[in-house]
This record gives sequence, structure tokens and C-alpha cells, in this order.
Amino acid sequence: MLLDYIKENYKPGEPILLQNLELDIKYDNLCQQMKKLVDEGRLCRYMDGVYYLPRKTVSGVPYTLNADTVAELKYLSNKTDNYGCYTGHTLANMMGLSEQVPQVKEIVSNNTSAITRKVKVGKFSYVVRKSPVTITRENVKTVMLLEVLKDIDDLSDSHINSSECLKNYIAKNRIRKNMVDKILPSYPLRTYKAIYDMELKDALKKGD
Repeated sequence: MLLDYIKENYKPGEPILLQNLELDIKYDNLCQQMKKLVDEGRLCRYMDGVYYLPRKTVSGVPYTLNADTVAELKYLSNKTDNYGCYTGHTLANMMGLSEQVPQVKEIVSNNTSAITRKVKVGKFSYVVRKSPVTITRENVKTVMLLEVLKDIDDLSDSHINSSECLKNYIAKNRIRKNMVDKILPSYPLRTYKAIYDMELKDALKKGD
């Protein structure tokens, strides 16, 4: 039974992506069954293709999904894999390079065929770009480093010591030169130049 499968694999309030359900059921039939569960109040629909088991907050109010949680599951990572990361001003803010908080969050992901597209998750918009490299659990931190480096002049605030901030990021995440070298050819030449200009070569060599 579909509901039993969902309860065995998902907690109440956890996003369920229709595309991720591993069931031997034709798509149209699956959609009909999901709609029936929603109509019966056993399942909640957040948006097309996204559902969750009902849950109430501590104050007894019906819980609804968070847009970032859904977007991250669709484009960034799940329990076992990484397939995307934030980029642009969103990432710069997360890494402490900028105090700007963008209204629209930017993502690079394996899970899109378009070079750039704007998607809506719930009431919020996201810009999703095709990653220049295949993102994995092993290289995601390195990808994040190169994503900010390729546009560092536009992303970093002038009063922040970007070089020191990135050196700390490199040390914290144990990023090494060989890890960068594997994916650097997929990035613009200005990314390579930024590594030199910000004097990051020695930081990347440590521990090799």
C-alpha cells in the first residue's frame, strides 16, 4: 500500500518528491493515488510533485514545508548525496564574504538541464544554473570555493578581508591543490587568476 511505503520511508513534515518514489507504479496511477491520499487528509500537497505527511507544530497549528528545505532537496542534496550548492551572493553571504542578503537565492546543480532558469518553490523564486562540473559529496566544498572565486570582485564586500576568509574556509574544509586542479579547468580563467591574486596557493598546498 502506498501510504504504508511513505510512512516507512518518510517522517511527518519531511518533503516527499514524487520523482524520488521508487515504486513499480505507472506515473499517472501514482499521481491519482497521491491525490486520493491528499483528498482523504492522509497526505499534504505543497506544490506540484511535492508532498508530506501531516504534522502539527507544538502549538497545534498544521505544519507546512519550508521553501528552502524543498529547494535544497530538489537541487542540493539528500541524505546520501550532494548534487548542488548555493552560489553567487547567497554563497558569499554564507561564507562570510558579504553582508548582502539577496532576495533571490542562486543555486548550481546537476539536477537541471538548462544553463540558467528561474524556478518557483512555494512562494519563493530561485535561480538555478547547470553546474560546470558534476557535483558530488567529495567535491562540493571545492566547487563552492571556485564558485565564489570566479566572481570574487563582484561578490565580496570591500571592508571584509576576503583572502583571510577564504584561507580559513580552505583550512576548515581541508581543501587541497589536487582537489582544486581536478575541476579548475571547467571554470573561467579569472578563477585561476583569483587564486594567485588572493594568495591562496600556499593555503591549498598545506597538507599535500
